[in-house]
Amino acid sequence: MLHDDDHDNAYRTRRRQAHELDYINTYYQLPERLGVRGTIGGRVRWTDREGTIVDTAGTYLRILMDGDTEPVTRHATSNMAYPSPTGWVQAPRLPDPYAAQLSSTGPGLPERTGA
Repeated sequence: MLHDDDHDNAYRTRRRQAHELDYINTYYQLPERLGVRGTIGGRVRWTDREGTIVDTAGTYLRILMDGDTEPVTRHATSNMAYPSPTGWVQAPRLPDPYAAQLSSTGPGLPERTGA
């Protein structure tokens, strides 16, 4: 029975990873904006260190940095670059859709007039 449990756990892990990577690639528009996709086993460069994507953690990537023994959790676009056919491509953050709504009076409050 242990063998079946291991198979079921591996299947669930692969499904979770596929779902989370699909979300990351879609939400951050990696294929459309950069021509790349985050994948398990894919290489990345975080700041000046290279590593391999070994897992996902929700909307984050788990990366085993070259020379390390434990993976670290990193944001898919914060200081992250992905290899492309033309070299490393830096992943810029998406614009904050709510930033335009912010004003000097605070988040979500109407702009002051006539002051």
